[in-house]
Amino acid sequence: MRRSHLSLLLAAVAAAATAGCGGGVTDSSASSEASSSASAPAGHASGQDRAWMRQLHLGGLAELHAAKLAQDKGSQDVKALGDTLVKDHGTLDEQLVRTAERHGVRLPTGLSTAQQKEAVALEKAGHARFDRRFVKEMAQSHKRAISSTKREIKKGSAPEIVSLAKSTLPSLEHHLAMLREADGS
Repeated sequence: MRRSHLSLLLAAVAAAATAGCGGGVTDSSASSEASSSASAPAGHASGQDRAWMRQLHLGGLAELHAAKLAQDKGSQDVKALGDTLVKDHGTLDEQLVRTAERHGVRLPTGLSTAQQKEAVALEKAGHARFDRRFVKEMAQSHKRAISSTKREIKKGSAPEIVSLAKSTLPSLEHHLAMLREADGS
């Protein structure tokens, strides 16, 4: 048992050292192997798979926070967008978290420093500016998520994670289309 804890600790330290300033997110290859052999489907999560899951989860955390603000502060149209984003991203994040657990991928537990600053600025925005800022930030976030998801579809190696990316892409593209429509009105 002690050897297992030591292996996990060493793997976490090694991952943290190689991650640099990656937002404090690490994963343990020892944990990944234990999780893979116990419950994960065939296939091993590559660095690409892990990076996509972390990025999508982190972006989703920020989007959920902003969407909940939109439900409170936005105009009727922006509130409706907020409702859609909360529902869809909540469901997606549940799938992402379950998949990450099966593959031993540790996901961020909170917003990054930059996301926290953006969240504060959005919270402080007056009602007139809130809608424009919300739509702009959500559109940018969705563009990044779409780009990252397309990269995962092309370069990912774990079939379950690539499948999740494929099933996620249409929803992200639909959200971006809704945000673009809201931006034009």
